[in-house]
Amino acid sequence: MRRAAIAFSALLATPAWAQPVPPPQLDLPKPAPPTTTLSGEPLCAPEKLTRMVVRNISPGLPAAAPAAQPRTLYRQGALYMRSEESPDPSRGQPVVIVAEPDIWMVNLSTRTGQHQVDPGPEFVVRAPVLPMTAETPPQFRSLEYGCELEFLRRNGAESPIQVVPWGEGKATVHQVTVGEHMLSLLLTERRQAPLLVAYSRAGKGVFMMRYDEFRNDLTDRPGLFAPSKDMKITEAGPLNRPAAPTAPPPKP
Repeated sequence: MRRAAIAFSALLATPAWAQPVPPPQLDLPKPAPPTTTLSGEPLCAPEKLTRMVVRNISPGLPAAAPAAQPRTLYRQGALYMRSEESPDPSRGQPVVIVAEPDIWMVNLSTRTGQHQVDPGPEFVVRAPVLPMTAETPPQFRSLEYGCELEFLRRNGAESPIQVVPWGEGKATVHQVTVGEHMLSLLLTERRQAPLLVAYSRAGKGVFMMRYDEFRNDLTDRPGLFAPSKDMKITEAGPLNRPAAPTAPPPKP
């Protein structure tokens, strides 16, 4: 009886020739990654893990101010960034971690943090070097941490205007000018790594950022772009993206 049941089941089974055939796997080329944002602005997407330590040394900023302390940045691709502030006795050590569309704001000292979700419609990391004020020329707003050399290339300033001594080596000086606004970048002569960004308006220094370290050839470290599992993370509301500053009206 058992053999008959097995034989009967075999007769009811779908014959091999009637089995659905999976579609062939086409070896299609992968689409090229985007090079601009939805608004047409240049997209900063470092191919290799990039690490930099920067320090704000703008005129009038006290050296002991929290904003003047070293900050460590990591970037890779268009979706990932990590920004670590220096430890502070009163504030702890704030860290922002971005893995679009997820954003975490954590404190390494208290091991706590909040999670937010970028509502879109554009899921890319933006890390502008200059303050986003109405006076900042739109052309300068595309200067981002990790893509300084690309900024110079886009603006025809890849060739230096001069070479100056810098520590034990030399630095190349590059400038981009828009009206009364001037942006100066110093790069190491050999590696072309950023050393300094200086922004002046009408001949007066406004903003200055010094790079204490810069490496753009590091090995992948995916763990940088997610909070540690031992952290207490709470959910926050959706991220509200600030509106882009508008340019001031022209002077009469």
